[in-house]
Amino acid sequence: MRLNETLSGILAFIFGVAVFGYARTFPAASGQPIGPAFFPQVLGGALAVCGIVLAWSGRKEPAAPWVKWDGWVRQPRRLVNFGAVVGALVFYAVGVDTIGFHVASLIILGGLFLAFEVRARWGAPLALAITCGLHFAFYTLLRVPLPWGWLEEFAW
Repeated sequence: MRLNETLSGILAFIFGVAVFGYARTFPAASGQPIGPAFFPQVLGGALAVCGIVLAWSGRKEPAAPWVKWDGWVRQPRRLVNFGAVVGALVFYAVGVDTIGFHVASLIILGGLFLAFEVRARWGAPLALAITCGLHFAFYTLLRVPLPWGWLEEFAW
């Protein structure tokens, strides 16, 4: 699927403005000039500016269709894979607080590896390694608390 540049620019602008506006609701960090809202506001503003540029460049082809469907849309296996990725994102957003990051990550990665036909002997160890790596990166390096969910009694 290919979107017209004007439509892509408009969507990017709307999303950038929404990110910027939502980031303004984040609480300020005490004792620091840069709080949790700074980087989302920078990225939202940059995305809005890029959206304007993209929409402006799209006016060169006014007769181009708004949406052009590619060949993969007619292949059922590719549609299933697309649905699996969207479903994984929805599952994470809805369930991560209840079941926790670690369990959700293992379920999502395992399910996506099955959907994308990754060999089972690689899928399980890779899902575990990626989950541990993400936990280390966010929890230890970036100091971002991840929800433990069902594993709360094992939290350190």
